[in-house]
Amino acid sequence: MITELPLLTAEDTDDVRARVYALREHWIARGGEPAAFLTLGTPSYLDVAERPETGHYQRHGVAARPLLLAHFQDLYDLIGETLTEHLDAPVRYAGHLALPGFHIWLEAAIFTRPQAPVHFDLQYQAFDWPPGTDTDRLLSFTLPLRVPAAGGGLNLWDVTYRDFRRSLARGWVESAADLQRFHTLRYVPYTPGHMYVHSGHVLHQVAPSSSVRPGDERLTLQGHGVRCADHWLLYW
Repeated sequence: MITELPLLTAEDTDDVRARVYALREHWIARGGEPAAFLTLGTPSYLDVAERPETGHYQRHGVAARPLLLAHFQDLYDLIGETLTEHLDAPVRYAGHLALPGFHIWLEAAIFTRPQAPVHFDLQYQAFDWPPGTDTDRLLSFTLPLRVPAAGGGLNLWDVTYRDFRRSLARGWVESAADLQRFHTLRYVPYTPGHMYVHSGHVLHQVAPSSSVRPGDERLTLQGHGVRCADHWLLYW
């Protein structure tokens, strides 16, 4: 259901974090004040979903690409190499979509109750894909760089998007969140520097932390992938 792949040392995670903070002027605040939940990069689940007709996602994804490559090319290369080995197929970054980017939760945005949306990753449905694409073969990945002192991770339920569509058609549920009543929650704690990979079509949720301490943060790199013919295309 989910695979954990060691990727970075503690020293490496500190280095990547420092580079993210060096680009603080490029962070984009998401949500209300105070601005404590931010992104570096262009997430499709926010920038397509909120303004699909404006081209905002494409413009900002293209604009952010040179900045992200200039500061994180080595990290993108390492992620690509690691996923290529794990998937036993070449991995490329989609040139027409945004590069994987960063979620930044500062102390005020870290939550201690399960308030994040319970969801499947369906961003791929918003885009056109080349011939030979198999949208049943998907992946989502998270690389945590920092988690709160009390821990951070992912909530998972052993139920798929296909299961949800079947249950919805039969009138058993009205939303993905309803599936929680019928399936056992599994909590996956994050280790900074390890990459976590799943299909995106398994029901999941950003897990709350048990407590928040002064100076806590949650910093992750996020991305998705789609199988296209003999290779995978990564994007955010």
